[in-house]
Amino acid sequence: MSLFACKAPSYLTSRSAFDNYFLQAQRVRQLIKNDFDRVFRIPNYFSDSISEQKSEVDVILHPSSIRTAPRLSKSNPDSDLSAYMQDVLTVPASLAGLPALSVPVGCIEGQLPVGISVVGQWGTDELVLAVGEALEGL
Repeated sequence: MSLFACKAPSYLTSRSAFDNYFLQAQRVRQLIKNDFDRVFRIPNYFSDSISEQKSEVDVILHPSSIRTAPRLSKSNPDSDLSAYMQDVLTVPASLAGLPALSVPVGCIEGQLPVGISVVGQWGTDELVLAVGEALEGL
């Protein structure tokens, strides 16, 4: 059997998968981190880029989910997609490695609970917790 008739070694195949998927995902993750770095007033000490924008933002507040939680008694045929979409607003902070928490802030639509997420810059864990505690007391 000729050397050229052999299949490519498995390490070459897995290396190309690494290059195609993992490295591309890391590039996208870095873009998300850079976007957050431009928003926050407090600099990210692990970032090489220096923001030219003079932002006044210490924390970001946003809804924890796109809608209220479904009732347990209701059957939902597309529950897998629905459950994923409920968490879509929490993904960017996780990808960027930022401190974030969700705090219940009240009820709407017949006593269904709603929450708000608090996201801070890397290293501002105590600030995020303090803001969350203040929101919880409202």
